[in-house]
Amino acid sequence: MTDSTDRPDSLRALMERRDCTDPAQGDHPMQTLVERLDGGNPGRPRRTLRTPPLVAGRDGWQLRHSTTETVLAALADVLAEASPGLVVRCPGLVCGGRQPGATALTGHQLDYWVLGETDSIALAGLVRPTMAAALPGCPYRLLPSAGSGPVAGFRIDIGLDGAWREVGDCGVLHHDGAPIAVGFRLALEPLLAASGLGDDLQEAGTTETVTSSRS
Repeated sequence: MTDSTDRPDSLRALMERRDCTDPAQGDHPMQTLVERLDGGNPGRPRRTLRTPPLVAGRDGWQLRHSTTETVLAALADVLAEASPGLVVRCPGLVCGGRQPGATALTGHQLDYWVLGETDSIALAGLVRPTMAAALPGCPYRLLPSAGSGPVAGFRIDIGLDGAWREVGDCGVLHHDGAPIAVGFRLALEPLLAASGLGDDLQEAGTTETVTSSRS
C-alpha cells in the first residue's frame, strides 16, 4: 500500500500547511534554528533543496515521510554537478509516521549532508559543532542505530526536561551501495522547543494530522 495523492483530502491538507522553514512564507524562529544548524560547518559550497512535501512513486506522487526522500530523489542530478565538499541541505514539511485511524502527524525536518566525506572522523567533526551552535549547553548523545535504509550510523538524543528525547539520526549516506556523504536528519520541532528561540509549535505543525490515503 502506498500514500497516494489520488485522494485530494490528504494532499490538500498537507499542501495548505505553512512551511515554517521557508522565508518566502514569512518569518519564523525555525528559520533561525536551521541557520544555526548550518553554522557548525562554515566555508563550504551549499545547495538547498526546497520542494513541496511530495516525492515521486511508482503509482504517482506520494506524501513524503522524511526529507531524506527528497535528497535521494535529487542525488543523481546533484552528483553530476557537485563540487568537492558540497553541502546538500533539505528543510521542510514531512508527513510523519502512520498513526491509528490512518492519520499521520505533520512536522518539519532538516536533512544535511556533506558530499565526499564518508568516515567517522568527518561525522564527529560535523555533529559536535552543529549541536553546540544550535543548542548551546544542551546535552546530547549518540546511540548506535538499528534502523535500515540509506543512512547508517547513530540515533541522536537531546537532554530535555530531565529526560532523553530522540530528535533524529546521523551517519553515512549510501547511494547505489556506496558511501557518498556524512550528515544528519533532524526533527525540528523538539529542537526548537529546546533552543529557546520560540515555542510556537502549534503553528509549526506538531498538532496537525492529515489522513494518510491508502491504495
